[in-house]
Amino acid sequence: MRLALYLLLFLGSVLLVLDLMKLVEAIEPEPEIKPTATAKPAQTAPPSNPHDQGHPDIQQALEKYTQAIEEAPDQAKPYVDRANAYIAMGQYDKAITDLNQALKFEPQNTANLVQRGYIQLSLKQSDMAIADFSKAIEIDPKFTKAFVYRAITNFRNDAFQPALDDCLIILENDPTFTDLHITIAQCYKGLDQLPKANEHLDLYLKSTSDPQGKKEAEELKKEWTQSTQETESK
Repeated sequence: MRLALYLLLFLGSVLLVLDLMKLVEAIEPEPEIKPTATAKPAQTAPPSNPHDQGHPDIQQALEKYTQAIEEAPDQAKPYVDRANAYIAMGQYDKAITDLNQALKFEPQNTANLVQRGYIQLSLKQSDMAIADFSKAIEIDPKFTKAFVYRAITNFRNDAFQPALDDCLIILENDPTFTDLHITIAQCYKGLDQLPKANEHLDLYLKSTSDPQGKKEAEELKKEWTQSTQETESK
């Protein structure tokens, strides 16, 4: 689904502060651990498995951040740094624990809220994820990523109306994001509003140059038309 594709577009910046190359810049040799696509090009080859808990660079980073926490237990940053290391190791529960601690010291930090919410989304803890995304939006109503992830969460749970509401807000804030029309169409279809669904499919087909996207939209339109005809013929 196109919203899932939009999620992939954001994977480069999801978890938001996960550039471990920057976080372990004081450690030699500098590793290429790339939880995000926005990480700077590395000087060295990447580890064969970035989730390998025994990888020395990640272990060194973890020790470094644990020491920083011991030295400044009332500061948010070292907890966030260690959470990033835990994420790279695939230890998401520990990452959430550290983010919880960081948010005690910086409860208005929207980046950390969305980061924690995204982990919860990945762990299928939808209610908690939505709560974090919603709080981030309350703090910063222009925080597009929070709207995106909240829409994804609701869409996955077939909560089409709230997903649609967020999609429309995203599109209003960024009219150039025309790929969103196909997800809006799917939301309207889920709400049994086929004319509106087809309207947005047409808007998508007029605006996109992506052949794969066009194919998907055309297949959806054909499928929905056939389904309507079959229903009417009964």
